[in-house]
Amino acid sequence: MSESKNDYVQRQTGNSKAWNSEIILLQAHADRATGKKVDRYRLYIKELTTLRDGLDEKVSEIQKSGEAGWEELKAGADKSFKALDKSFKSAKAFFN
Repeated sequence: MSESKNDYVQRQTGNSKAWNSEIILLQAHADRATGKKVDRYRLYIKELTTLRDGLDEKVSEIQKSGEAGWEELKAGADKSFKALDKSFKSAKAFFN
């Protein structure tokens, strides 16, 4: 059985909250940083925030959509999710 619209929205909303917490931790790390890496840290944080906001917008569109049309919007949200996940992995590797 496929995931319902409400389950999908709840899952992605939970992911967004978790990523927001991670962004806050990365920001704290960047605030303590010195040297050449500071600018790179800020770029990662800006990119992650932008991607997270984009995913939030797509999830909001899904939430507002009808049951019949939400599956079409899901593909775009899934693509945003994958891009954000990939960027988080890159950022975490750089921050560590």
